[in-house]
Amino acid sequence: MGKTEKIKWFVILNPHAGSGRGKKDQAEILKRLHKSDFHFELAVSEFPKHTIQLAIQAITKGYRNLIVAGGDGTLNEAVNGIFSQTVCPPEEITIGMIPVGTGNDWIKTFGIPNQYKSAVKILKHGKTMLQDVGRITFNENDSVKTCYFANMAGFGFDAMVAEKSNRLKDKGRKGISLYMQALGASLLKYQTAKTRVIIDGREIDELIFTASIGIGKYNGGGMMQAPGAVPDNGLFQVTIIRKIGLFGILRNLGGLYSGAYIKDRRVSSFMANKVAISAEKNIAGEADGEILGDNKFEIDLLSQKLNVIYNPARYLKFS
Repeated sequence: MGKTEKIKWFVILNPHAGSGRGKKDQAEILKRLHKSDFHFELAVSEFPKHTIQLAIQAITKGYRNLIVAGGDGTLNEAVNGIFSQTVCPPEEITIGMIPVGTGNDWIKTFGIPNQYKSAVKILKHGKTMLQDVGRITFNENDSVKTCYFANMAGFGFDAMVAEKSNRLKDKGRKGISLYMQALGASLLKYQTAKTRVIIDGREIDELIFTASIGIGKYNGGGMMQAPGAVPDNGLFQVTIIRKIGLFGILRNLGGLYSGAYIKDRRVSSFMANKVAISAEKNIAGEADGEILGDNKFEIDLLSQKLNVIYNPARYLKFS
């Protein structure tokens, strides 16, 4: 990448990330970047999906190096901006992360520290890799819509938990208790539905509690839902949890954080690059925590298309 001081960066900061932590810590984040001799233009995300627009505008202005100061949702919006612009191929854009969010799940797979000073140091070193990206296609308002994700997508119960988590974040809640509260509230309301999942041509048609599609290993604030995922191997880890019940979920709660839950007889795991999901009643979906609504979804993988700054010393090493 060359010497960092010769690179002009575009920094997108989300003041709402981490339940307002982005705004509170803005001065410190900028101080760390200046101290490390980064030359950058700053843009502040002001409303939902604004980061998509900001990323497109930056690339159109000639920027090819982006830093996202936010959480998984902010990164997701930046990725959607990178893949919806038509100025240059997505893999020509380099993106780095300063974690400010509540869950910060993407960074766990890529070894990015959850402290500003250490994260900026990783950006300064500038080690990059091309990771896979997921593309989701679905219908909305009689038109075909496409969105992208860099970490994990979830369908069914996962999507309900993500929606409740987002509501709690909007109320200022944060930390692991946020996800546990969302998990508990969702367990009381969610009904397992008969769902059709086609995984690289293999069909599953039965009562399914949830389906997750992982590029990275973690979601939900540190749950290892895709322990076998490798972000640049051209394959998703697809995990299907069949009807499991409240006791089954509680019994596997620890395993959700260690990855051991996939050993349960009601859980099946596959490596694949194309998945289709549908149900009699449209199923709820989310991508990197961003809600997609109830629909039928087609998911395919774009191999090694996103150039990310990572920490080779901690890449794929469990926290």
